[in-house]
Amino acid sequence: MKPVFAKVPEVVQNDVFAVRTADLPYFSTEFHFHKECQMNYIVQSEGRRIIGDRVETFKGGELVFLGSDLPHVWHNDKWYFEKNDGEIQARSVTLFFDSDKLIELLSHLIPVNKLQTFLKMARRGMKFSGKSKKALTQLLLEMTTQQELAQLVTLLKILELLSATTEYELLASSGYVNTYQAKDNDRMDRVFKYIFSNFTSGIKLDEIAALANMNKQAFCRYFKSRTQKTFTEFVNNIRVGHACKLMTEKECRIAELAYDCGFNSLSNFNRFFREMKGINPRDYKKMISP
Repeated sequence: MKPVFAKVPEVVQNDVFAVRTADLPYFSTEFHFHKECQMNYIVQSEGRRIIGDRVETFKGGELVFLGSDLPHVWHNDKWYFEKNDGEIQARSVTLFFDSDKLIELLSHLIPVNKLQTFLKMARRGMKFSGKSKKALTQLLLEMTTQQELAQLVTLLKILELLSATTEYELLASSGYVNTYQAKDNDRMDRVFKYIFSNFTSGIKLDEIAALANMNKQAFCRYFKSRTQKTFTEFVNNIRVGHACKLMTEKECRIAELAYDCGFNSLSNFNRFFREMKGINPRDYKKMISP
């Protein structure tokens, strides 16, 4: 998995923070990382996202914070790319800030220990919930309509809430380390996009290795060294996440669901689902049913 070292909006390179809105037919960024922190609110869209070594589905209403140099991408479902009418279907609002510059500025005014602790923890990525998510989202949206000093005041409110909240889920695993380098090429970005577009059908290892211009053995070593997952684990993680999504959206038989998500047998589906979710598909379906 190879993220590209990315440049965020130019204003952040000159100032301390910036807010960016996206209104697009689909999200089209590559798997990437940057030293700036970001808080990302998905207004409208759905698909799969990768944050560090965490792979799962996303949908509108999600609020996530990413610490410095944490690899990430939001990739839309396949049908987004099949529509060519230009309709806006992917909306997001993102706050970027340079944590080093911000800490330096604030350290002259207030104690910054709590904020530093939060930013260190945020290197694993955080997904917010509850009252904190509601409050943070409202403040972020307010920033899109404000100018200069008013934006700064709102940013300080956001930082205060981030430093105090406990309503979040850490995303990347506790042992996750970003092993990527800016000099890496784009081979794994191609691999990811291929997997996301074809995971419901059989993906052969020799085909995906060829896409990365590597033999199978070299590719497997490279992939696991970057993702901390084997290729099979990674693909099955995506398939299980897709199964969970389908179970929340429509009534479906477990056997049909297994094949719709790309598993070649019901027994494999049950086994991998239980390994990843700690519960079998049938009980999971009952648990989420109203």
